[in-house]
Amino acid sequence: MKDLKIRASSLGRLMATNKSTTITLKQLETLNGLLPKIKLTEKQAELRDTLLLKRDAEPGLSEGAKSYVKELYQYHEYGIRQEIKSKYLDKGNEVENLSIELASIYMDDFLVKNDEYFENDYVCGTPDVVTPEYVLDVKSSWSAATFPMFETELKNKIYEWQLKAYMWLTGLTESYLCYCLVETPEQLILDEMRRVSWSRGEGAEVSEETEIDVRNYFDISKIPTERRIKVFNVKLTDKDIADMKKMIILARKYYKTI
Repeated sequence: MKDLKIRASSLGRLMATNKSTTITLKQLETLNGLLPKIKLTEKQAELRDTLLLKRDAEPGLSEGAKSYVKELYQYHEYGIRQEIKSKYLDKGNEVENLSIELASIYMDDFLVKNDEYFENDYVCGTPDVVTPEYVLDVKSSWSAATFPMFETELKNKIYEWQLKAYMWLTGLTESYLCYCLVETPEQLILDEMRRVSWSRGEGAEVSEETEIDVRNYFDISKIPTERRIKVFNVKLTDKDIADMKKMIILARKYYKTI
């Protein structure tokens, strides 16, 4: 097959840190404090040697990254697909345009859905929105309960690397991840009612209590529009690009050993 290319939406699975071959900033500080010392205890000397090995180790794929490459192998060689359907994805697909409209209000910019597919020698993907200045991706929350209303930093590394891949593909260095809270389509609400009804032992007949509970769960009418979007800025550096290339090359090598 041709050289393996990684989808932007899955790149973060490859970029996960291999703790056995990666030294943390805190560990590096500890090592730098130990190196100048002439006399060390036995434990300190052992720690110094361990940290030196980690600092100088060749980068390696994490176990999670290896699992992802195995999934790619199964797909490319045998057509085996992992589960790709869920109620969360269903909502995201159905309300994508609504979320982009909400992002337009926040960004004070007229945003339209991008349909152009991008690829280079390493990654590929289709960003939600591409403007001359930045890339933007929307994530539609399942409900108010799952919406990151109070988060102050982007903790999801999968999404962070997805945006970095999009910037690399488009030649841009600025991007925004927008968590959006928009109305849930009626059909998905009805599906959820049936699911909850079965879980409560009601069978196929949805009780009035279940209907009220589910509708209340999805009700966002009390939340002001400006509180229904959470935006995180993600930038791209030359080091990010070098790290992506490095890990994809390792993935290609590992793929050939499976």
